[in-house]
Amino acid sequence: MKFWLRACPKCGGDLELQPDVTGTYVQCVQCGLELNPVQERLLRSLGHVPVDQPALVGAGTPHILVA
Repeated sequence: MKFWLRACPKCGGDLELQPDVTGTYVQCVQCGLELNPVQERLLRSLGHVPVDQPALVGAGTPHILVA
């Protein structure tokens, strides 16, 4: 999966490249906005480069909270 971090024009959320039977489309993970083809071309032309699946926050060794 490819992601554009903090690139949603509506909410500033993360965009994700989604597969479809007709091809692919770009959709915001947070608000669900689906970019139209013009918006997708603009996103790519502005130099926004998609990243592979981002690392999960807190993944790896568990943290111990001390009170």
